[in-house]
Amino acid sequence: MTHSAGKGEVRSRTGLVLSALLTGGMLLVTGSACSQPPPARSPEVLPQVEAPYDLAISKALDEVPRSEFVSLSLRPSDVRPTWLVRVADDTGSVRLVRVSATDGRLLGTSVPAGQSAGTKKGTAELVAAARVLPKEAVDKVKRPDFGKVSGMALHEGSGGQPVWSVTVALVEPLRERVYEVDAVTAEVLSSLTTGERSKNPDDHG
Repeated sequence: MTHSAGKGEVRSRTGLVLSALLTGGMLLVTGSACSQPPPARSPEVLPQVEAPYDLAISKALDEVPRSEFVSLSLRPSDVRPTWLVRVADDTGSVRLVRVSATDGRLLGTSVPAGQSAGTKKGTAELVAAARVLPKEAVDKVKRPDFGKVSGMALHEGSGGQPVWSVTVALVEPLRERVYEVDAVTAEVLSSLTTGERSKNPDDHG
């Protein structure tokens, strides 16, 4: 099953067994199959981002046939900011696709190390359990004037259900807000801004 996301088609049924940590305001996806160094604060590179998150997802899905979107993060670099997009096939095997955040060009594809049989099985199960599309999760929390999506990931919630983490960043003032959205019911579960848990998860502004 696929869904429209801006300039391309983004497939639904997304997922990866991972934990989400807030490091320097950015969502850091951890786990043997998805570990990466903590990125710098994304608002600092947002003015350079011309290729939005949904275009990067579409590029990654086109590059890896019959794959499903898993997670995405924005990585600064000396040359250009880069989208790191993870996609998985129906066995739960993950591929990492790098896409330029300035012009949408494909920069390369690799296979993250350390993907055990158990990790792949968990990924495939979480993919199957997710019902809410990435764009639907974003639409739940992002107003047009609020900022740009700088990260997304699907992880297992405290109740065992799939949960979307959506990071939305502002250029001025420099801040980010991370929302948790139930990937089955589309309910906004919580939000976190500059280190403080929002008392009202429906306060999206």
